[in-house]
Amino acid sequence: MADEAPIEYFVERIENMSHANGVFRITFAQQAEGDTLRPQVRLMIPANQLSPILQGISNAAKDIGEQVQARIEENKDETPKKRAVPKKAKAPK
Repeated sequence: MADEAPIEYFVERIENMSHANGVFRITFAQQAEGDTLRPQVRLMIPANQLSPILQGISNAAKDIGEQVQARIEENKDETPKKRAVPKKAKAPK
């Protein structure tokens, strides 16, 4: 399984979340027409692993946000600033 690429799903919302028998079941969905949701995948997480998984996601989102902010700041610094262009001196007559 290590050589296989992970399966990817595009999701926009959590449609449902439940807990039974020590397992959290989270159904992710895509926004369909209007306000309807189309279920895409159900993630099943052992209850004792939910907190570390959510903390990992939170830490990753924070790190990505900081990296994006750093790039924005770098781009601001690299943007050429308008400078006053010196006027040409008139040639003496």
